[in-house]
Amino acid sequence: GDVNSICFSPDGTKLASGHDDNMIRVFDVESGDLILGPIQGHTHYVYSVIWSLDGSRLFTASWDLSIRSWDSETGEAIGDPWMGHTNFINSLSLSPDGKKLASASRDKTVRFWDTESGDPMKHAIETVPGDVNSICFSPDGTKLASGHDDNMIRVFDVENGDLILGPIQGHTHYVYSVIWSLDGSRLFTASWDRSIRLWDSETGEAIGDPWLGHANLIHSLSLSPDGTKLASASSDKTVRFWVDLAPQPLLTISGHEKTVWGIAYLPGGRRLVTHSDDKTVRIWDVENGEQDGIAMERGGSGGSPQGLAVTRDGQRILGTGSDGVLRVWDAETHQAIAEWAGHESRVRCVDISPDDQLVASGNTQGRIVIREMKEDGQMKHAIETVPGDVNSIRFSPDGTKLASGHDDNMIRVFDVESGDLILGPIQGHTHYVYSVIWSLDGSRLFTASWDHSIRLWDSETGEAIGDPWMGHTGFIHSLSLSPDGTKLASASRDGTVRFWDTESGDPI
Repeated sequence: GDVNSICFSPDGTKLASGHDDNMIRVFDVESGDLILGPIQGHTHYVYSVIWSLDGSRLFTASWDLSIRSWDSETGEAIGDPWMGHTNFINSLSLSPDGKKLASASRDKTVRFWDTESGDPMKHAIETVPGDVNSICFSPDGTKLASGHDDNMIRVFDVENGDLILGPIQGHTHYVYSVIWSLDGSRLFTASWDRSIRLWDSETGEAIGDPWLGHANLIHSLSLSPDGTKLASASSDKTVRFWVDLAPQPLLTISGHEKTVWGIAYLPGGRRLVTHSDDKTVRIWDVENGEQDGIAMERGGSGGSPQGLAVTRDGQRILGTGSDGVLRVWDAETHQAIAEWAGHESRVRCVDISPDDQLVASGNTQGRIVIREMKEDGQMKHAIETVPGDVNSIRFSPDGTKLASGHDDNMIRVFDVESGDLILGPIQGHTHYVYSVIWSLDGSRLFTASWDHSIRLWDSETGEAIGDPWMGHTGFIHSLSLSPDGTKLASASRDGTVRFWDTESGDPI
């Protein structure tokens, strides 16, 4: 059955999870052993799990309409279930001071609870018919923002429960994610109308227009070495280049016959490599958009190619396919050099070590292969992780570690020499982790997920740094870091490209 919710303890040593078998479990992060549970008490799916600030308690919400509090050492229930909702509970949010718990339910209410006593606080807020999809406390804990099925955003006063801003109108479909800027002055909202909106949190006025871009899904981005151009690849069969925050195409390349899935610059930034569902890999001149040389036939049994990489010396191009084979081409002659097996299912991602000596690849069955970048592609490690896709892998800047993003919503870091798991699973995202990238100094990890968020992590401890970066309204497929490490670009199925300050997480 489903693992519906996972949450690291505040000290990062434990991981709590809620399941479709109505149970809660707690695991040791270092060993992976079950150290508490299964904890029984709920009578329906456990849908949200969250720790108290000091880690001594667990709060859980269930489709049995109850919230429960547990001793995190013994697993004993603390008091009776907290009842009040009349339909499934979708979400929990803890106030910054840890004294209040907010819950959002399909019964169209948001309720507040005293975390010590479990008593309902002064108000249960009746909103509008339909799901309350997202709730978020402001940074100072005095306000609560919510997103609804009526396409609106609302802001409530936590102390008295009054509506103090909204309904804020602008989206034309469900508002599915709401988050505050770090200083509380702005709200970012994501909607099923495929737009991202930015709002003044005092007035509710929209800040700027929604971003529009490709005519179809965007799959990949790559930043030119000089940081002046961003390239994006889409199901609309084009590669586009962008030069400012209100996206205006600088150049559009069209030549593939089907979806373009991956892009990568060759050293120097004058040529770009693409691969497509049309079973070809092509090289383009980015100044005039003309194809360079002949198309390289990818071969295989068809299906979407998912991984593309170029050696740092620009001499080799690696591409993956649905047949589990990793193919290597000469970038100058466009001739195939090698075909490496080792995966029994589609290869989803590939990366090359900084010294061009190793290549790593991940497939749809949770297998990561690290091999030598030689003609025979001799395997160094075959790492079995968890069932499901390995969506993204990336070597650390010094080449000693490999980070990966998975379909179980987790991030993992492996030692390249031994193949051992040395960090993780890192929990925080609530949907597939689709892109993983290191900071230039290797001290941080940036991750993007289908939960519409980007997150920043300490690469030594696995602790989250700050709040999620919200803005996209659709799945985020790809991240690209500027050469100076100060800007992060993200590409999403919502048809937009966003830029972020890597220090503050603020949109640029």
